[in-house]
This record gives sequence, C-alpha cells and structure tokens, in this order.
Amino acid sequence: MTETRTKKKLLFVDDDPAMGKVVGKILDSALGPQVIEFHEAMSGERGLQQARELKPDIMMCDIHMPGINGFEFCKKIRQSALPATVILMSAYDENEDYAIQAKEAGADAFLIKPIKKGELLFVVNFILRIDHLNKTVLGKNQELQEDQRRLSDNLKDIIRMNSQLESQNTRITSMNRELTERFDSTVGLLTNIIELNQSQHRGHSERVAEIAVFIAQRMGLAGDAVQNLKTAARLHELGIVSLPRDESVEDALDEGKSRFHTSHPMVAEMLLKGFPGLEPVAEIIRHMHENVDGSGKPDGLMGEQIPLGSRILSVSSFYDHYRVAHPNSSVSEVLMRVDKQNGKWFDENVISFLAEYARSQSPADDEKVVSCSVFALKEGMELASDIYSESGINLLRQGTVLDRDLVNRILKFNNVDPVAGQVKVKP
Repeated sequence: MTETRTKKKLLFVDDDPAMGKVVGKILDSALGPQVIEFHEAMSGERGLQQARELKPDIMMCDIHMPGINGFEFCKKIRQSALPATVILMSAYDENEDYAIQAKEAGADAFLIKPIKKGELLFVVNFILRIDHLNKTVLGKNQELQEDQRRLSDNLKDIIRMNSQLESQNTRITSMNRELTERFDSTVGLLTNIIELNQSQHRGHSERVAEIAVFIAQRMGLAGDAVQNLKTAARLHELGIVSLPRDESVEDALDEGKSRFHTSHPMVAEMLLKGFPGLEPVAEIIRHMHENVDGSGKPDGLMGEQIPLGSRILSVSSFYDHYRVAHPNSSVSEVLMRVDKQNGKWFDENVISFLAEYARSQSPADDEKVVSCSVFALKEGMELASDIYSESGINLLRQGTVLDRDLVNRILKFNNVDPVAGQVKVKP
C-alpha cells in the first residue's frame, strides 16, 4: 500500500536482460509507472552514462559485470555527487561478504540474488517513504538532519542484515546483540513515524506499551512473550500510516467507533509478518480488535481463542485512547467505561490487572500536575508528560527536571517548530 508521492526514476544496471524484465514487471505491477519510472542499462559504462543523463533517484546495480563492476559503479556515482540511493546486488557466496564490501563502496543497501519480490518491494517502498518524510517533516528543521541521517543509516543496516539472515543462519548467534540494539532503534523510529499522523494522541504507543507490559508481567507471561507484546504495543498503529484514502486517521484512532470496521490492524500485520522474528508481533496486532464474545474482527475469535497478548493490547489501547479523548475524566470514570465492555469486548481477568495498573498511578502526583505555556517554564520544574513539537518531534521525556539550559533550548526551538499545546509540569 503506497501513499501519493512524486514519481521517482529507477535505473536498473545488469548485464542479464531477464533480471531487468523481472524487476521492471514487479515494480510496474505493484507500484505503477505513476510512482516508478523504470530504466535499464546493460553495462556499468552505459549505466554511468544514463545516470548522468537521467539523474535517477534509485539505482540498482549487479556486482558481477564485465567492464565496470558494481563496486566501481557505486564509487563513481558517489564521486559524481548524484543524490541517489544505490542498491547493489549479487548471488550469495559463502566465501565473500559482499554486504560489507558494498557498504565500503558507498552503497545504501544490498540484496541477495535471486531477488525476492517481497524484499524488493519493501526496500523500494521504504526508500520512497523516507524521501516523502524528509520533504514533509524533517525539511522544517536543518538542525535535525544529522539525527535523521543517523537513524536512516541504522535502518538501512537493519534491512541489509535482514536480507542476509535467511542465507546466513550459522552467523545468527554472534549477531544477536547487535541486532537487538538496532531493532530497538528501528522500532523507535517507526513509533515516531506513527505519531506524526496522530497530533492529538502523541505518546500513545509508549503509554500503551507501559500498560501492556505491566499487565503481562502481573499475569506471569514469559520474557519473550512480554517483549513481543511490548513491540506490538509500540507498533500496533503502524497500519494507520498506510490507511486507504477512504479511512480517516481520526476515525481509526477512535476505537469506540472504528473497532468493527477499521483495517489498520491487518495492514500492520501485512507489513510486519514477512520479517523473521516479527511473526508473533504481527499476530498480536492482527487480533487486537477481536472481542471475547466473538463479535470482533477480523476472524470472529472468542474467549481464549484470542491470543492473550491481543487481549491485553486491546484493553490497554482502548484505555489510553479514552483517557486522551476525555482528559477531564477521573481514572475511576475511565475504568467504569472499560468495565461496560467486560465480557463483551474485553477479558475480565485482563481488566482486573488494568485496574491495578490505573490505581498504582499516584493520585497525589496527579493533583500536583499543572498545565502552562512553554513561556512559563522555569528551572526546577519536572515534566509530567512528554513535550512534542507541532511537527511531531519528541523534544523532552516525562520526568525530565528542567535547568536553565534546557529552558533556553526549548524556547529557541519553539521559534522554529512551536511546542504543541500546553506543557504539564510538577512545580
């Protein structure tokens, strides 16, 4: 599923004409010529000539070609300063680490041949999405471009490693720690992308993750199950980013109205289930709108047929959305609203642990929280909630104690990208 964007030029360089026909057909069928303008070159030399003439946005080049090979092609493109994304390709060779060599040559990503349709479309769609976000969001603030570049590099590394994992299972053990760190960075960036579409519900994914983890731990779920649930909670609204035009983001966020007709959980499942290790996360999200009485979507599961993680995620998300939508309601009033769906939408046991979580939040702290404008911030105040800019950037986290330098930086940033709404603080 793609969003409206300016047509991009893709140059495919490979001395095998059959490969060009396959890739061109896949892109034309999935994206259409209105999104990707496909060009071919049968050699590195011809590819460089066409690159100078066409100035393509994306280039895919085979490593093994007579004359100028893929590594040389990539280096020359980088020397020419053409602002294109370069993807190198090669058949798997256990004696050569082409991915590392591709990175050293300046490539942005590496694909193993024969190219799989899903991997090709994911990489191209991801490049198009990043380009769109850079133009609409990150272009507002030049000071953040370096951070975006770093995060984008992390994501490209994750894509490269994911493409290698399938054919390099013997190396999984040594890569686990690095993958875990990079995976967390990826989930964090995707969470930020999700929240760019939710101006009134910023911080929702992280709050739902906190609630869901609390309930899961109290119910005795294993560590892997808790981690999968936490990831699912942070990404459960990923599908909203790709909603069809006839589905409103605001409607999708109103779970009371959209629970029986929104498609975003299945869209998120589709985006995630193709990646090794994310299948349990995709399943949790798919069934988050199943109801324990069997009236939910998409499969009409009931009771314990619904995965426990989905039951936990369902009530956690509803609880937080309702609190945001009714800021003047007390915790007891929100719990009463949840309890109206006890045995209908939500699991009775899960609701009991939700109530325990809600009551664990100190009422005394709530009474001390005040709202003020960004210009009223003073050193010594503690943030009672995250601060977001109007473009969706998370500036400071809840619990941060302000000093003079932080106050000055927030005020300076406010002149470029204003702080959204009132700031909640503990004086």
